[in-house]
Amino acid sequence: MLKVLFVDDDQPLHETFDLVLSDRCTLLSAYTGAEALEVFERDPPDVVLLDIDLPDLDGVAVLQRMVARPFPPPVIMLTALSDVQLVKECILAGAYDYIVKPCDLPELEGTLRRAVAQADARRARLGEPDDAEIFAGLAGETTAMRDVKRLVLRYAVSDSAVVVLGESGTGKELVARSLHRASHRAGGPFVAVNCGAIPDGLAETELFGAERGAYTDAVSRPGTFERAGGGTIFLDEVGELPHHVQVGLLRVLEQKELNRVGGSRAVPLDVRVVSATNRDLKAAVRRGTFREDLYWRLSVLPIRLPALRERLADLPLVAAALLERLGGDGVALADDALQRLAEHPWPGNVRELRNVLERALLASRDGAIRARDLAFD
Repeated sequence: MLKVLFVDDDQPLHETFDLVLSDRCTLLSAYTGAEALEVFERDPPDVVLLDIDLPDLDGVAVLQRMVARPFPPPVIMLTALSDVQLVKECILAGAYDYIVKPCDLPELEGTLRRAVAQADARRARLGEPDDAEIFAGLAGETTAMRDVKRLVLRYAVSDSAVVVLGESGTGKELVARSLHRASHRAGGPFVAVNCGAIPDGLAETELFGAERGAYTDAVSRPGTFERAGGGTIFLDEVGELPHHVQVGLLRVLEQKELNRVGGSRAVPLDVRVVSATNRDLKAAVRRGTFREDLYWRLSVLPIRLPALRERLADLPLVAAALLERLGGDGVALADDALQRLAEHPWPGNVRELRNVLERALLASRDGAIRARDLAFD
């Protein structure tokens, strides 16, 4: 039976959890941070449900003490929706996930069991992927890129929503794929959706699926969320979604289920949502074109990807990685070519660099790319 340490100073909530979950879980109760740490050491639980707001100790400090031990149990934070910044701190400190009060009990139990199953699988896994495998294609060793990779590894242990921010062409999908490969969902599907390329009238069907008869010639089909089940869905340019589709996306994030277009049956979901945008979503919220509640749901764990011009020291590494993918492995960049590349402002970022190198490969001779081989838009 699952052993759950529940830490909260709300006595009636303890009684409710014990009443509802007692036939499936063993509930260990603690009402303060100090009591929680004592129970944690005396009777190690399978999973911890920890309220952020405790009467004696800071919830983040209690979390840090718990996750400091070898192979700690997953810790899930209980929080109010307004504590988004604090939730981010908890995930960075090692929390598995968070749940917003008031709790939906079936959702809570499902989250607890998934957390334990994933922790067990992680401990049982014989070989973890190395960094080269996780960050395939995401080249760079500057401080800014090391920070990005550090956040990817930290966020990968959670199922909370991640938003990747950055200019067009910086490689936001590469970050999303790295998150997927580093997570327990690596064996599941990775499904990428360009929200800006879906016609308004088809966005709901593309994301949430449809049932036969929902519209003319409609047949039953799953949407991208269902196809990503057990894995990760990447919503690129999420700021381009129409307002009515944002409502459906918010429900998916909050309820972890969806209704297909024209359907009446709720479809449960097990999917991690990673979104990306090059737009200022806060400004879109102020203009009323993007829902504020959806913004907070998507942006729990942000990662900012720097522009190429902000990390020019990475340019030789990025160029070498691109040349290898373009079939130019072994082709060298001459010093004058590297100098010219470093002087370019790169408004199109890594995507523009790929185009420049692809043209240069065709123009190059003797296994080297020189400044004369480079042609910029």
